[in-house]
Amino acid sequence: MNTPDNVVVELLRAGLGTRAIREQTRADYSRIARLRRQHRLPVPKQQQPTQTIDEALARYTEHHGDGHLRWTGPTRGRTPVFESEGTRYNARVVLFRRHWRREPTGYVRTTCGIGGCIAGAHLADDIARTTGLTAAAAVARLVDGGTSDWEIVRRLGTSTSHIGRVRRTLTNHTEKAR
Repeated sequence: MNTPDNVVVELLRAGLGTRAIREQTRADYSRIARLRRQHRLPVPKQQQPTQTIDEALARYTEHHGDGHLRWTGPTRGRTPVFESEGTRYNARVVLFRRHWRREPTGYVRTTCGIGGCIAGAHLADDIARTTGLTAAAAVARLVDGGTSDWEIVRRLGTSTSHIGRVRRTLTNHTEKAR
């Protein structure tokens, strides 16, 4: 079927993309591009549907047993990335923040040894890796050492509410031991 040029031009003016026009008219790509140039019509911007962070994480992750969460989405190099509402995010950083309730310091890496795992409990930042501890354990060590809450906030970039939760956990373990 040989679609007339004026039909293709009307579809171009309506804002359809090359692929959509090709599907409707079976016109080849070079012909569509030539008509677009000839009539000085702009190439429409690719508009991806916006998604929330939660929708993106649900879309690009799958549970993989024993608490592992495997990334199945796009990557940039070896870094799992996604876009949400026009902003690019590093999936490890997002899941680290959600799990540890603080900003990571330095790089966030997987600690479980399972390739592609990005479960929050299996992620560690520079502080946790250098001390060999999870973020909560790093806070617990500083609390046990008598470090003030404000000094912990300054050193680890955590919040006082997170420190309070760790303190309550430590108190509960102490009371159970008695």
